[in-house]
Amino acid sequence: MSENEGVSSRMSVSRRSFVKTAAAAAGATALAFGPGQPVLRALAVDFKVGQPNNTGEKIFSCVCRPNCFGHCHLNVHVRDGKIVKTSRAPYKDENYSRICLRGLSHVQRVYAADRLKYPLRRVGARGEDKWERISWDEAIQEIATKFTDTQKTHGEQALSVCTSSGNVSLLHGLLGLPLAMTNVLHATSLSNTVDVAISYGTDRVFGAGGTVSREEKDYVNSKSVIAWGANVTEAQIHSWHLIADAMEGGTKLIVIDPVMTTLASKADRYVPIRPATDAALILSMMQVIFAEGLQNDAYLKKHTVAPFLIKKDGTFLRMSDLGVAPSDGPINMYTGKPTKVDPAAVWDTSTNAVIPAAEKETLQIKGPVTINGVAYRTALDLLKEEADKYPPSVATKITTVPEETIIELAHIAADQPVSHILGYGPQAFNNGAHATHAAATLCSILGNVGYPGASVGANWTIYPGVNWAALWPSGGNPSSTLSQFALRDTLQTGKFKGKDYPIKAMYVYSANPVCCFVNNNEYIKNVVNKLDFIVTADTFMTDTARYSDIVLPVAQWFEVQDIACAGQTQYMLYSEKAIDPLYESKSDGDIVRLITDKMGLGKYFQYSDDEFLTNMLKSDWSKAFGITFDTLKTEQMMRYMPDPYIPWEGSKFLSPSGRAEFYVEKPVPRVDEGQKIDIERERLPHFFPPGEAWPEDELYKKYPLVLLSERPRFRVHSTFYSVPWLRELEPEPIVKINPGDAEARGIHDGDHVEVHNDRGHAVAKAVFSEALMPGVMVYPKGWQMNQHRAGSWSELSSSSYDPAAVNQSFMDVLAEVRVWNGKA
Repeated sequence: MSENEGVSSRMSVSRRSFVKTAAAAAGATALAFGPGQPVLRALAVDFKVGQPNNTGEKIFSCVCRPNCFGHCHLNVHVRDGKIVKTSRAPYKDENYSRICLRGLSHVQRVYAADRLKYPLRRVGARGEDKWERISWDEAIQEIATKFTDTQKTHGEQALSVCTSSGNVSLLHGLLGLPLAMTNVLHATSLSNTVDVAISYGTDRVFGAGGTVSREEKDYVNSKSVIAWGANVTEAQIHSWHLIADAMEGGTKLIVIDPVMTTLASKADRYVPIRPATDAALILSMMQVIFAEGLQNDAYLKKHTVAPFLIKKDGTFLRMSDLGVAPSDGPINMYTGKPTKVDPAAVWDTSTNAVIPAAEKETLQIKGPVTINGVAYRTALDLLKEEADKYPPSVATKITTVPEETIIELAHIAADQPVSHILGYGPQAFNNGAHATHAAATLCSILGNVGYPGASVGANWTIYPGVNWAALWPSGGNPSSTLSQFALRDTLQTGKFKGKDYPIKAMYVYSANPVCCFVNNNEYIKNVVNKLDFIVTADTFMTDTARYSDIVLPVAQWFEVQDIACAGQTQYMLYSEKAIDPLYESKSDGDIVRLITDKMGLGKYFQYSDDEFLTNMLKSDWSKAFGITFDTLKTEQMMRYMPDPYIPWEGSKFLSPSGRAEFYVEKPVPRVDEGQKIDIERERLPHFFPPGEAWPEDELYKKYPLVLLSERPRFRVHSTFYSVPWLRELEPEPIVKINPGDAEARGIHDGDHVEVHNDRGHAVAKAVFSEALMPGVMVYPKGWQMNQHRAGSWSELSSSSYDPAAVNQSFMDVLAEVRVWNGKA
């Protein structure tokens, strides 16, 4: 069968089943609304473009806001008080006017049969899925009593709050009223450990905010776009057209990935690579660049730490070491005292003297430099020494990338400007932060940053102008913070950093950790089952909700007003309330008010949603862009970055030195929980094998397949997991496997197979794919436990993590696969 025949066949089947589903949805909707109500077709088939509102239809301006970075602007069409469809609404910048299949499916999410409708109390064992309906009064009374008693008995920290990225918004989501409640209660805030190694690696080079890589319409200014483990066409659907537009203008696309993804199939050059070896490849590219003299010496001298002199203890030689007293700097906002300015020492070849670091092209970047009889090396010397360990002849054995390809990639990277898209694949190993640190370093030695078309990083940012003080209505210090890894250890020992730190209860919102975190068998055993009381607020009965004691029904996005404040568009959007919350659901903000009022803390939340949002937008940043809550409601969207936005424009970095610090003087873990890190290893990008997914690992003899996950087109993490239209397109969990690996195990295409290791198993349908290199399997993530025939994907992943990055290593997994025997 030809490729065209396959496409035609799939399209015709899809159309037929789409019509059937639409008819079924219309019938189900009619039943849901009860007798006497008009039949509301979910697809609004009688709607015509340009139809006036006097036909009985009202259109509301809303935002789709899962964590796919899109924050697409949607029209929500309402008839007789019911949402009947969603459609694309324009952005002020037409580059960002998009809607995907997920955005078109919201009607089914709003009126889903499995939507949570009223508060529930567990009556069986955790995970047994036995519940009784209770009133809101009962639920809030029990929650407030348990939370109060827990904190009185065990300390304020004994109550913990878990959130992730299910709703990144300013009112009801990650940054909103639930976070303010966490601070008022002085509860333990469980910090995010999902996909954060990207920012950790780039931030330590450029400073806080390094994950803000570019405005994606800037791709047209790039000679090349290099995607490192990023399948944009599936994971960030709304971004692909901007790459495609750039390619039509002559930009070349290079994809480096263990899997020939959809994005790779569209690329000018696809480079398969062994999983977890991106840092080795980039170091080898740097070796070629240095060997051929392609680095940008002028940039290195003026805008990086290349000329900084390094002492034997690994720290920078500073002017105070040479007898020059530090001077007073800006006032520290936390201490109220002046900071101390003690500049690094560099050697100026024009005067043959040591001077404080300055933007001069006469600084020496290659050592040694002898001062007062002591020889010092430069930061660039040490970087070059590390890169020299990986000539292409060595790197090819590690990465499987041919020598000539490594040289070609080095030349492509040096032919600027280049946009480097850092995907979430390479960072999801125990060595993942070094892949992103290496990528930022590569751009630093070339000067490929801070001007149009030149960028490196991911495509996600949170509005930088948030008035954080509004999230601490009671004043004082914010909550204490633990990572999900420290939570596990603290629950076993009752201690944190050597001190008593009992944690007994958890409130979960905008998150689904049982499904989406690593090693859920261990998470259930050593986190969930160690807690006395768990409350989950959600719209659906997720895996996490099933393991809770009380479940609260949360209003859907279009049933509340909110502000979308994160994504890849550099715009803030106001999302209107289209309909009242269905059933007995309540907004996250109203739930916070109920809980805190019952706990005697309601005085801190005696303000309306409008007042809270008004306060959240009171900042110098907002003022500079004319953003207020009232103006945003009127205009619906407002830009909060310059247009065009060029991150680090003019090479103005937020690092301690104001330069690109590819050499880190004083490495610290992303979250300091008393853990030890290898200081010397963390100063520069290094390659070292991942924690598990490596041929030399002892487990490889038993489990010789690397198990990777992918961000599917039809879910965002676990959001949209049960939408019928999307399930028609993706009916059940699958695992992609190289045909050679399958045939060696007696597996046929379409068999149900069991993927397993010592931690757990998952049963899925085998799909043969020659897009995978031998020894690699891939599964689409986000399926709930009860959607598997047995097991679940999260059972297989490891709790091991890099103590520096403190990031969940979803891909650092070895497994084996066999034909399923039909048993759970």
